[in-house]
Amino acid sequence: MQKAIQFLKSYNFTKGLLISISAFSAIAICYFYLNMTVGAGAAFGVLLASTSDIPGNKKHHIYGIFISLFLAIISYITIHLAIPNIYFLIPALAILVFVNSYISVYGFRASLIAFSGLLAVALSFAHPLSGMEILYNAFYILGGGLWYLLISLSFETVRTKQYSDELLTDCMELTAAYLNTRVALFSTSDRENVLNQQLQLQNELNEKHEALRNLLLAQRQRSGSTKLKRQQLLIFIELIDILEFAVANPFNYKKYDSSSPEFQKVALQIGETMEAVADRLLEISELRFKNKTINSDRTIEKLLKKSEKAIESFKSNVDIKKNRDAILILRNLFDYTERQSQKVIAIENIIKNNFTPKVSILKKADRLQFITNQSYSFKVLVENLTLKSPIFKHSLRLVVTVLLGYAIGSIFSLQNAYWIILTIVVIMRPGYVLTKERSRQRILGTLIGGAVAVGIVLLTNNIAIYIAITFIAMTLSFTFIQQNYKASAVFITLTIIFVYAMLYPDAFSIIQYRIIDTLVGAGLASMTNLLLWPAWESENIKSLIAEAVKTNKNYLEQVKNLYHKKEKTQTSYKISRKHAFIAIGNLHAGFQRMTQEPKRKQQKLDRLYQIVVTQNTLLSATASLGTYIQIHHTTEASKYFDDYINAIEQELFNCLEILEDNSFQPKKATDLEVSKKYLKQIFEELSAERDREIDAGKLEISMEQREYLKEIRIISEQLEWLYKLSLNLFTAIKGYV
Repeated sequence: MQKAIQFLKSYNFTKGLLISISAFSAIAICYFYLNMTVGAGAAFGVLLASTSDIPGNKKHHIYGIFISLFLAIISYITIHLAIPNIYFLIPALAILVFVNSYISVYGFRASLIAFSGLLAVALSFAHPLSGMEILYNAFYILGGGLWYLLISLSFETVRTKQYSDELLTDCMELTAAYLNTRVALFSTSDRENVLNQQLQLQNELNEKHEALRNLLLAQRQRSGSTKLKRQQLLIFIELIDILEFAVANPFNYKKYDSSSPEFQKVALQIGETMEAVADRLLEISELRFKNKTINSDRTIEKLLKKSEKAIESFKSNVDIKKNRDAILILRNLFDYTERQSQKVIAIENIIKNNFTPKVSILKKADRLQFITNQSYSFKVLVENLTLKSPIFKHSLRLVVTVLLGYAIGSIFSLQNAYWIILTIVVIMRPGYVLTKERSRQRILGTLIGGAVAVGIVLLTNNIAIYIAITFIAMTLSFTFIQQNYKASAVFITLTIIFVYAMLYPDAFSIIQYRIIDTLVGAGLASMTNLLLWPAWESENIKSLIAEAVKTNKNYLEQVKNLYHKKEKTQTSYKISRKHAFIAIGNLHAGFQRMTQEPKRKQQKLDRLYQIVVTQNTLLSATASLGTYIQIHHTTEASKYFDDYINAIEQELFNCLEILEDNSFQPKKATDLEVSKKYLKQIFEELSAERDREIDAGKLEISMEQREYLKEIRIISEQLEWLYKLSLNLFTAIKGYV
């Protein structure tokens, strides 16, 4: 019941409901005061305007709907004027499909605007008109689009809050799931599978984070700091930090496997605390979404005390001199877990409106740097006029496929042949994998929808029931279109069939031709995507690797600056972190797409997987170093620290060079023996001093001494690990290219 209520309160359902209400109200108003033809045109306008209706910048939102209507109406009029003459129609159809599709180079909103134009092209063949009827119908379409815009703007505030709340809830749930994967690494034997889960979760989180940045930061830029927006932004900032701490896993699981049972017992105790932190974050997310009171919970506090006692007990039962490294590792793991718990408590306080000075917010000048701005210059169009551009190839491919679909429909005189074109423009995407998946989902959805429609038609021919089914099916088709395309296809099929069933008596033939046309369109889309200028991931994967290396290198440089300056985390550090996280997510997504491509296109998949894993481990190690510096009082950075960082950055530079030129020969690796020896010597001297204190009966270590010992050991180990990873990454990339 709760899930049903949440679904009915969701942003996607609200949008689907608004589209249905707009379309049905337009039809009803026109039917009673004008005629059904006007109503049909207005409903068509509603459909075309709604395609680009996504949250974000209000100006872009309004402009997007106007441009959608403009392109759709121009396409509609042009096709109608060209239909009587095949010699005009073919070039007009080709040009309109290419131009509408090519607009997608301007990003996601532009791709939705492009879809509106393509939709108008396809549906223009449904009921060809002539003379002034074409202009009249274009006017009705414009009226319907403006009607939808008016209704959409009336609910904008509610929908924007809905959308941002859902995104925050999703982020909290995904972050909690990510924290749980860290715990799972303690006991699982299949760590490779858990790593893949982490990468998938990280990729999903990157997408949610980017959407929230553009929504929340742009909102504050436009409308100042209302209490709700400030609360949402504060929660988001804390969630970003939690993810960084989670990615910065300061634990070597291979060493854990070979460690003593006593050590493992303490580590598992801390792991239990980590799990409680994840569970609490999930609980807060659910209570917040349901608008329920969040009561205080001391479970985490108790578990933290229990973990601390476990560390002290371990320390008192072992030889400290021989187990100093183990104690420091457990202390460091405890510190990270404690900091995560503090972040979750901060989120709880924010939701309860207990804002504390510890929770900071971005300055106005800094917020702009986090928003990803889309360039709309003419230069973008020119730069993509090449077969190296996936969008350009997709536009050419779409033109050929639509022309083939039109030819097949005309030659075989298929009823409602425009459904073939409609199926093609809906299914086809620039990438092979997504097109293949959407084709499969479209076919299954159409078959299921057709089967359900047959059952309903056999049971009743009541028009009132058909109208109700059409309204519900239309609402659900738009609700699921982004999150479950197969379900959306089921309800789109039901909507179309029952619209026709109300107009024509023979519903069964409509179902039959709907299925045939869908199969033809899906088959053509899959075939041409495989044969005509296919966009394989192997063509783009090197650029994704290079971006991941470059952003990680920049992130490491910011960590170095953080260690030197001892200042509060700067905006430049956070931006470099954002780009590094997004880049590794894109690399993993590209790798996953490649695994679904034909075997002959899966080039050196094992070596590519090694690159992805090594790159992700490198990012984790960089984040670990950065977060350690943030949560501990550290000493002055030595030249030996800089030597290590410079050597690591040099190896990453070598990685970038060999990606550009596979004949590149790097210089001899930097000799770090002096730096390594120095850091080891410092730790040994501190350890010897501490051993003398223990021999003298001083068992309690001072906080300052413990932190210094921990800093030397943890940072030196992280530097060595980072350098080794950078060497491994170069070797992996060299083997791949």
